[in-house]
Amino acid sequence: MGVKVEFRATGKTLEWDDSFDNILEFAEENGIELENECRTGVCGTCKVKLIEGEIEMEQEDGLEDSDRDENMILPCVAIPTTDIVIDA
Repeated sequence: MGVKVEFRATGKTLEWDDSFDNILEFAEENGIELENECRTGVCGTCKVKLIEGEIEMEQEDGLEDSDRDENMILPCVAIPTTDIVIDA
């Protein structure tokens, strides 16, 4: 069984599809709208809280130290490595 991505605010739990480059694209394809702008991890517009699980992010410039302390992630440059729950 694959990695699960739970979008807590929308109540949707979906199985991650490795054909997607990041969580933002995966969400959009599944009808979940996340605010975004640059789509490269620089602006921080898309940041959401990672409630559970682990991800890999290729870029973190859009996060402040306080964001990291609060377990915020940038879905535009993140992929799940375990089952995750995000506040989206």
